[in-house]
Amino acid sequence: MNDELSLAGLQLDGREIDLGRLRAGTILGLMGSPDSTTSVVLSVASLPHVAPPPHFPTGRRSGRSRVRSWMKSYLRDADAGSGEAASAADRSAALTTFGLRPDVLRRRIDDLDATDRARLALAAAWASGAKWLTLIDPFGSVPGHLRTGLRSRFAELVAQHGRGVVFSSNSLTDHSIAEAGVADIEKDQLVAFGSLEQIVTEPRGSLPAELSGVNVYSGLARKGWLSIGHSAVRARTELDGKVFVTLGWRAALLSLDEHDPAFTSATVFESIVTGLRDRGSCLQAKLSPVDTEMGLALDVDLADLAGVPVRQTKPEDSAPSDATAESVEDSSSAADADSAAADADEKPTIGFGVLHPGLGATISELRANVKVGTHVFVEVDTSALHAYTVE
Repeated sequence: MNDELSLAGLQLDGREIDLGRLRAGTILGLMGSPDSTTSVVLSVASLPHVAPPPHFPTGRRSGRSRVRSWMKSYLRDADAGSGEAASAADRSAALTTFGLRPDVLRRRIDDLDATDRARLALAAAWASGAKWLTLIDPFGSVPGHLRTGLRSRFAELVAQHGRGVVFSSNSLTDHSIAEAGVADIEKDQLVAFGSLEQIVTEPRGSLPAELSGVNVYSGLARKGWLSIGHSAVRARTELDGKVFVTLGWRAALLSLDEHDPAFTSATVFESIVTGLRDRGSCLQAKLSPVDTEMGLALDVDLADLAGVPVRQTKPEDSAPSDATAESVEDSSSAADADSAAADADEKPTIGFGVLHPGLGATISELRANVKVGTHVFVEVDTSALHAYTVE
């Protein structure tokens, strides 16, 4: 059999997309809108010699089916599609390969936990004997402490036995096994296709941007300047033409005070908090600019409950320059040092997890001050803007 599978002409919302050629022994990942990625997986599964993605029955009584019955039904479907299931390794061997005892065949699907269901789906696909396999979010239900091992075991088997796999997942860590590349498919559009590093470091779609913790914009580089829409947020660049621009969730400083001394640039704009959410250890806000010709819509981290480094006083604020030190008497310097120390003692302490002291010195103050509809002032760190060409 051919050691490559052509993925040209796949169907996505009535249009054809081309994902190149899949080599045996490698894995291709799809991320993005679940409906879109599922559609592409099923399009791959419709090709000759490709096993369909295993899926468990739904409905009130369907989960009462025996594993043996479900697996037989899946293998019949796989055989109809590939003609290879009849010569596949027996089911018991496939089950054992993925950490299940053969007596699992006598159990009901409802009696299996999420991890065993994932193992069963992988075992069923493997038992089909097909050279090319398709899977829909195969590791999604597996807890993290088991997920890495199961995923790694599967990737090793694929490489050792020369199988080829197309799977979908919206987990970055799942795509660590996608050596054949990752396709970002959102809203029935192929947004990007390349290595995981390319997809994440230069995102063109909202999902990779979300997963890598950045805002992404369409911008324009012209005459040495980078601009984003009509916003006044600009930065120097050596690029020219249409670009994508990313800005990290911690590349902006927020305050309730437009004249906060912490602001160091003239480009401070007013925004409204339009949403609040949790993400991992962080509290986040979605901001919309009051004036779109001044500011940017962006997501920002408000606080990090995993803790943040204590803010250090700037050297120029805490120590005199050499020239100044030489121009004053020892007694005067000592007095100034004592005065500075006293002033430092009077400054409010920045509380645990606080990222924007101008919104509140503690998490409690932050929660009280920032709600949906709150107006805040924003300063963007333009040095953190990362631009790359559209092409």
